[in-house]
Amino acid sequence: MADGNYYYSVKITGDDGTKYNSSAVAANVQTSSSVTETFEENANGFCSVDGAIENDHSGYYGVGYANTDNESGKGVDYAISVPSAGNYRISFRYANGASDRPAALLINDTLAASFAFTGTGAWSAFTSTNEISVQLRAGNNLVRLQATGSSGLANIDSLAVTGVAPTAGDCNGGGVIIEPPVDPVDPTDPVYPNADCADLINNDSINWRESSLQSDQQIIQCLAESLGKPVGYGEKATGGYNPNGGSKLVIITNNKPEDQILAAISSSDHNWIVFDKDDFANETAIMMYRPYCASSSMQSALGVNEATCRDPYAWCAAKGVSSSNCLVTFFNDELNDSSLPVRNYLINSNTTIDGRGAKATFTFNGFKIGADSSGASTHQSENVIITNNKFIGVGHTEDHNLDPDMIRSTGESHDIWIHQNTFDTTGDSAFDVKVGAHDITVSFNKLINVKRAALHGSSDSRPINQQITTTIHNNLFVTTDDNFGSSSYNTLRRVPLLRRGQTHMFNNVFYGYRKDVMSLRVGARALLDDNLFMNPVNNSKGDDLADWALSLFDDAIQDGSLEINNSYVFESDSTCSTSGNSASLDMAQGSVPNMLADYNSASKNAINSNKLSVGTDLRNYVMATAGKGAKTPWLSSYSEGKNNIIAAAPNSCQ
Repeated sequence: MADGNYYYSVKITGDDGTKYNSSAVAANVQTSSSVTETFEENANGFCSVDGAIENDHSGYYGVGYANTDNESGKGVDYAISVPSAGNYRISFRYANGASDRPAALLINDTLAASFAFTGTGAWSAFTSTNEISVQLRAGNNLVRLQATGSSGLANIDSLAVTGVAPTAGDCNGGGVIIEPPVDPVDPTDPVYPNADCADLINNDSINWRESSLQSDQQIIQCLAESLGKPVGYGEKATGGYNPNGGSKLVIITNNKPEDQILAAISSSDHNWIVFDKDDFANETAIMMYRPYCASSSMQSALGVNEATCRDPYAWCAAKGVSSSNCLVTFFNDELNDSSLPVRNYLINSNTTIDGRGAKATFTFNGFKIGADSSGASTHQSENVIITNNKFIGVGHTEDHNLDPDMIRSTGESHDIWIHQNTFDTTGDSAFDVKVGAHDITVSFNKLINVKRAALHGSSDSRPINQQITTTIHNNLFVTTDDNFGSSSYNTLRRVPLLRRGQTHMFNNVFYGYRKDVMSLRVGARALLDDNLFMNPVNNSKGDDLADWALSLFDDAIQDGSLEINNSYVFESDSTCSTSGNSASLDMAQGSVPNMLADYNSASKNAINSNKLSVGTDLRNYVMATAGKGAKTPWLSSYSEGKNNIIAAAPNSCQ
């Protein structure tokens, strides 16, 4: 048998003559022994360097070495072809006469590993890195070594690849991919670290206990690894996953689901909460006020029994309210009463609420992470993840007495990741941060017609808010064209309204935000890198590019510091495109710290390797990955890769 990919399946004929075919399974056969192939500069397999081929220092092999420009993001590119998919070992020969020059290894646009490239003592002292194991696909593989520090790469003499018959590939991206004789398995599909895990998270017909992964720990490990790891200030959050064991999977069913959620979030055990895929196969409203209906005082205030209290439409029928106005009347009139016991329930430590694979929608209000009273912490929660959920409001009511935030981090709570959720027309904020909550990452969320996204610190007089730290990246903020000219949206948008603390925002995409994006008060600091703004040229306000370039941040600083780098506003059409003219939003006022320096090396490397410049690619990438049910982004090893994701972007953000 020759080396390569083979596909096998099982055919069964039943007693009645019916034939059944199993799905084909790929098998990789490798009988050949491993060899090491070295790829030197200006030879086959070497594609390019963001710099020059030099020979100023001795010790190199071949004609010289690759010396990149001294900037983060600069790199060296190779193309490697292999006969079959599998694990291969990679190392680099290099010299570094200076301090460490870290780099990321990207294979087919996906982060595969990192190298430190420590100092070798002299620029002529070449040595080799340790070998690392990487996954290569059958056929052509594009390999990029990319600097993650401002000094660029070390001097790179060669790349060595060890495995079955590696050869020089095609730098233009061509190459032969081995196709199966039948279609059940496509070798061009993404290669996932664990195929069973990929099936569980990607196939909604496989419920949580129906895969080969059976124990809670196995399933939660799959959920955690496929979700990926946060970067930035919330980089430590693991939520309900304890790598040392003891993680508990909580599967919410459609039998008073709010009560089940309340019980799970009230524990500090490692709980990873998911929703039964069968019970929530159709859109189902989750209303977290419902457990309060067991209270006699709540029933008395509403003048109904518990069952009617739990069903807004039953209450409306009892009170003669039309179904078309029911939810607005129930939530914004009847429940707009500070004497009612209804408030956001508290999420305790070590909790994940994961909405993947289900269509549960949190309606009207959400949760608080931690608790406070009069500006002081009364409960500190840590290690919380809220991901892949949909939160929808019932219209924005100014100063609603129940304060219906969707997610409120407070009381000095920390290590929080709010990731890939959808927030639609929320009654109050999408993700407030109050009373000293810190170390929070907000990533790849989609906000639709959210008037005020995030308060960071609720009072000028609270020094505790000095410790607020947030990273806000790759989120999609959309105000639809029908609301662009509405007076209710011509207000401070709070992205964020920040008091005392600091926020780092990068690679966010905005459409329909015409003025007053943020406000900085009481010494707040904000660093904005590579953010994209688009506004419709044809609009009811008569705005133009010059207006937006001035008004987006003109009044942002009341008392604070702001630095904006490589960020632009574009003229757009209704499809949210970057085809029109653009204007820079860059500015610097006050002293803003280098917040990237606060992150660990894994965060720094991942950000530097995956951050995009403002333009069409950023627009497409965020539109494809932001919000519940979107493509899995670069934070996860289960991502499909940048090019595939960009190609999958929807035509419009509206």
